[in-house]
Amino acid sequence: MKERKENQGHQGLLSDLSAEKKDSFCLVIKGRMSSFEKIEPEEELSDNRGPKIILVGPSYSEESVSVYKNLEDLSVTEQKDLLARTYSIKKTLPNYQWKVGTETKIIMGLQAHKATLGDSITAWFCPTIPVQEGPGLYHGLPGLILDLEDSQAIYSCTAINTNSSHEVGKAKRAKEVTEEEFEQLRQRALSR
Repeated sequence: MKERKENQGHQGLLSDLSAEKKDSFCLVIKGRMSSFEKIEPEEELSDNRGPKIILVGPSYSEESVSVYKNLEDLSVTEQKDLLARTYSIKKTLPNYQWKVGTETKIIMGLQAHKATLGDSITAWFCPTIPVQEGPGLYHGLPGLILDLEDSQAIYSCTAINTNSSHEVGKAKRAKEVTEEEFEQLRQRALSR
């Protein structure tokens, strides 16, 4: 974010960005199902059985959200915490219109290709890992998304383990709401 041309005038605000909140997430993929959940840093990810697993650590995030995707029917369940209560939002996955460029870079020894969504989302994906998955709601590129920057967070893949015994997480019991209802709840909570 600090290097982007449009942010050059905001270096004072961005200088402390690295000191902002850091969270660790685990993206577990098995077949056409995945879960993207916050984990505690001390959780062990190095066992030797099971599905592909990626630890993704956004350098900056505002909200704790767990995401459970089914790429077979393109459905997603987002679970968000608000005032010590968990809410569940079920919807269809967005159909992203990625623009894949020619720029490449090396991430963890793997060649990654640049893709963008509009002017504000940049992803780096690895076609040699043939899963169309990524952090949060992001998906649909011809390879695993290793790094991604959007207006809310910067996601950086820090480890890949293809022999983990972790299972794809399942959404926990939560109050089901629509996105609009959740936004109303959030606005009421913020106005108190």
